[in-house]
Amino acid sequence: MNNLLYKNVFWLFMLGNVLGVLVEGFWCLLWKGEWETHTVAMWGPFNIVYGIGLPVFYIGSILLDGARWARKFSVNAIIGSLVEYICGLFIRIGIRMKAWDYSGHFMNIQGIISLKMAFLWGLVGTGYNMFLHSPVEKLLSLINGTFWDLAGLGLAIFMILNLTLTAACIIRWSNRHFGKSASSQLSRWLDEKYPDSIMQEKFFYWSFIEEGSADNVPVRSAE
Repeated sequence: MNNLLYKNVFWLFMLGNVLGVLVEGFWCLLWKGEWETHTVAMWGPFNIVYGIGLPVFYIGSILLDGARWARKFSVNAIIGSLVEYICGLFIRIGIRMKAWDYSGHFMNIQGIISLKMAFLWGLVGTGYNMFLHSPVEKLLSLINGTFWDLAGLGLAIFMILNLTLTAACIIRWSNRHFGKSASSQLSRWLDEKYPDSIMQEKFFYWSFIEEGSADNVPVRSAE
């Protein structure tokens, strides 16, 4: 547990943000024949679900050190699904949108998590535990010194601004869709700089949850 330094968790968060997008992109290229990136940031190729996932796997590897692979698989499947469920539920309740939908999967819960995705979380987490944790620890041991401290500080400030802007844009996008007019200078600025056309292109896989629709089916906003 002594390895759970803030800087380690931060760099893992950043690494997970980018690697998750790349892995998902290659996965889509393999199975769909086209590159697809599911970013969750206005600036840069970042997805915070994956950003959260890698530090969780890292911490899990420390806590599960010496455990049998079956236990590692089960814990990773549960933790990965829990992170995904919390993120998905927050988006649905907070802004009435969906960033993914597993309602077509066997044994799913609200379309947010499913048995299939839990299996994949367990597989990825166990793979990390068994094959990647040691190399990652060696990599983190190299990230020391003034340069990396300053780089981490600068990147942390950038991500705070980036995610704050992203949250503001998504909230305003949702408010526009549900008929809430701009009531502040910030809202009007967001409407001008980040209209629906930009948001739909950036978050093409997101959809709105319409009240009163059959089975609460999500629909996309109009151009």
